[in-house]
Amino acid sequence: MTSEFEPADEPYDVGDIVHIYAPEPEFEHRFGCEVVEVHPDGESTSYTLYAHGIQRVLDATHPHEYLIPSPRGYPNIAELLGETRIDGEELLGKFKRPDLKIINKYLTAVDVDSDPTKDWLREIEKGDVNRINSVFAELYLLYYLRELYGTEQVSMNAELSDDRDSKDFDLRLNTDDQDIWIEVTKPDHAEVLEGGFGFGMGKRTTNSIDRKLKNKFGPARDAVSDDVTLVLAVYQEEEMMQGFEIGRWLDEDYYDVGDFSDGWVTFTYLGEPDFEYGAFTENGARCAEEFEALTEVGEPQ
Repeated sequence: MTSEFEPADEPYDVGDIVHIYAPEPEFEHRFGCEVVEVHPDGESTSYTLYAHGIQRVLDATHPHEYLIPSPRGYPNIAELLGETRIDGEELLGKFKRPDLKIINKYLTAVDVDSDPTKDWLREIEKGDVNRINSVFAELYLLYYLRELYGTEQVSMNAELSDDRDSKDFDLRLNTDDQDIWIEVTKPDHAEVLEGGFGFGMGKRTTNSIDRKLKNKFGPARDAVSDDVTLVLAVYQEEEMMQGFEIGRWLDEDYYDVGDFSDGWVTFTYLGEPDFEYGAFTENGARCAEEFEALTEVGEPQ
């Protein structure tokens, strides 16, 4: 266990969510676990755990020093959530341990005091795994953009106008040559794959993209100046199936996507990013290098 991840000072209670950080392989487990029994024994305490990912009670009991709170045991996630417990964080705690470790790393790109993260907290509070995935897909892209271009050039929640009811875009990249507004969305997909949290498989990828283009990009196209590049960022949880569906939808040519978006970038998250960029307009082609450069950023460790 590294000093970054530490067990709670006090014993866990039944119902608490934890992750296992153990030196012995027989204690290792990737999914968030729920404490179902507490076994005090003098100065030490051990626990019986229910593993949410495989939906069964684990065979061995686990000593207190091998367990960290989840997700509160991840320092950057705890800072994002704030001091008061919020609804939805229990679901977040059930994600796989490696996923939360990398999300904790992504959050190094965020300043919770100055970045507008309240929207993320509101999404987490809804307790919907799809919405939580969307939050961290946005975080993922923010991390890579800021690693490459710096904090000052990449902002969150770019507003289209000063109107109180104005729509905003998730991210904005301002370089010496480009003004790129980015909206992150996900294809429609099944909520949960058997045996895991936080991952889906494509069944219809087009409806959510169609809604995003018409409802968000339609008004934006009329609101921003001609030199602004509007880009749709589509994250894929299951690359092969969802990528195929997106390509098929484009080939069917329901309407000119270039009337709404100048380009789009697809990427997978919580793993190797596999960024791929495609342009629909001259503006979109002009910023291709900015997105292609994302592949040069090293994966968080």
